[in-house]
Amino acid sequence: MSGCGAEDELAVRDLVARYCDAVSRRDPVAWAGTWTDDAVWDLGGGRVVHGRAAVVELWTSALERYPWVAQLAPTGTVQLDGGTATGSWWVLELNHRADGTGALHLGHYDDVYRRTDAGWRFAARRHSMVYRGPLDPGTVVPLPPR
Repeated sequence: MSGCGAEDELAVRDLVARYCDAVSRRDPVAWAGTWTDDAVWDLGGGRVVHGRAAVVELWTSALERYPWVAQLAPTGTVQLDGGTATGSWWVLELNHRADGTGALHLGHYDDVYRRTDAGWRFAARRHSMVYRGPLDPGTVVPLPPR
């Protein structure tokens, strides 16, 4: 896979967008496809998992607590360095818990990306929780399946 700086930066930004879309759609196949085989996911507080299979297993089990989730990454930066890159993103997540309560999370990701034969993927993500608080559960109208 070849590309210039602008193409690669757009591809990394698309990776982050696909990640958030897969979270919001609860799509484990699409979400797993955003990671390298040897990925590291650091959720803070000592919760670190290694390898795509372990990352996906943790994510899938975590989603069981939330019947509805929406995740957005409205702003971020990307620094390219050949076949690797780093970036950081602010992430806003709204969710409903099984008990009917809602939560709002504001977090920050520091990322390492790697260009693979399949395109750019997350090699590592380190999450820092900035804010967590209640959210009025309101009314949710789920997206239709694709």
